Amino acid sequence: MNLPIEFEKKMKDFLGDEWEDFLYSYDNNRFQALRFNTLKVGKNEGVDIEITKIMDKLGIPMDKKVTWANDAYYYDEDKRPGKHPYHEMGLYYIQEPSAMSAAALLAPKPGMRVLDLCAAPGGKSTQLSTYLGDSGLLVSNEINTQRSRILSQNIERMGIKNAVVTNEDSFALAAHFPNFFHAIQVDAPCSGEGMFRKLPEAVNEWSPQNVAICAARQKEILDNAATMLKAGGTIVYSTCTFSKEENEDVIEYFLKEHPDFTVERMERFWPHKQDGEGHFVAKLVRRGELLLEEAASAQDGTGSLAEDTLEKRKSSGKKDNKKSKRSGRKDAGGISKENTELLKEFLDTTLADDMAEWIRNGKLVMFGDQLYRLPDIDVDLGGIKVQRAGLHIGEFKKNRFEPSHSLALALKKSEAENAVELSCDDPQVNGFFNGQSVMLTQEQADRCKKGWVLVCVDGYPAGWGKANGSQIKNHYPKGLRNKI
Repeated sequence: MNLPIEFEKKMKDFLGDEWEDFLYSYDNNRFQALRFNTLKVGKNEGVDIEITKIMDKLGIPMDKKVTWANDAYYYDEDKRPGKHPYHEMGLYYIQEPSAMSAAALLAPKPGMRVLDLCAAPGGKSTQLSTYLGDSGLLVSNEINTQRSRILSQNIERMGIKNAVVTNEDSFALAAHFPNFFHAIQVDAPCSGEGMFRKLPEAVNEWSPQNVAICAARQKEILDNAATMLKAGGTIVYSTCTFSKEENEDVIEYFLKEHPDFTVERMERFWPHKQDGEGHFVAKLVRRGELLLEEAASAQDGTGSLAEDTLEKRKSSGKKDNKKSKRSGRKDAGGISKENTELLKEFLDTTLADDMAEWIRNGKLVMFGDQLYRLPDIDVDLGGIKVQRAGLHIGEFKKNRFEPSHSLALALKKSEAENAVELSCDDPQVNGFFNGQSVMLTQEQADRCKKGWVLVCVDGYPAGWGKANGSQIKNHYPKGLRNKI
């Protein structure tokens, strides 16, 4: 690899006797790893038992774990886990091994309010969610609109119920969420020196000037993160660069500007020392006692919270003038009587009682004709750009309610009244992910009621279909088809 001359000189001075070992690391293949999603894997059996079964199906041995992350394993380059149905169902996330260190260092506790400030494409957010479980609040933010959509898709694929995806800069969020979060992940945009082996195009984009620009931006982002952190809270700052200007120097600046913080841990990952790319992580703790507020009590789903959200939008100068085609009134975020009946019919006939009640008694909000269930912890979404507001439940159409793909992937098989089971070895599985109908055996047809049905593969939800006699009409999203 032809490295920039100025980069080589800087690294020689920095590494000294280790320079040759570091340089030789570019001749080695990069490391591949996947991290299991324990929101889905391990709910029915022990985590290790289910992981063993899945890895066996993937043909990946379990002899090499990523030691700094939970439930993460290396795999050989000839394996293609990203082309397997298990990937589309969100059973695991493919992630650069060193990048798994940051969320593992933050390790938030259930019930916390957590912010992933620079979140796309979603590796760290989806990892943080496995620590929170279904409690607490995860706000995943990405300033780039297109990348925020990719982030939202990965939040959906992993079945995360308690996440809000926002599309803002750090200044806007700091103004909106002062003193709000218990833990904040800042995976700062950087010069990308640590990714030269993985992304050779990053070499052409590198320059000393870009390093300086990145360092200035990183300081701003960290300052804004501090504004949003509660007393006793934690920020984990990370980059994928070797640059001292973007790592230790940024931390030194931050501590001078914020003397109420201390560094609890700081480390580097080197490609000639660890099985991964270059990475830097630092854990910053604010002095004080961290208090975890109780999760807000669930409301009755009548739209009261949604009405409040609308008023906040109006007060911030943003109006929602979209009219409901069926109610003949402005859609104020609440649910019309007609739509309430359609939702009730769907919940009663399609979902198990506990899941139906979890939706019905949650904080429900309408965006146009789309229904969302907000996280149980109150969060003001007025005046900021939101890509995903909690769990997308579905869409109201003329005289019917259609459940979302997000809801399918957030369920367990046992939470659906009407489900059909396929084996991943069944040729129909690839057909389902490509939009084809599922043909039922007589035994399956006898058990499968007419209407919405959760199609499962090896016990894990894959998506919705609509059963009618001997077949299930496919409702897998068109935009997600033809990936396997």
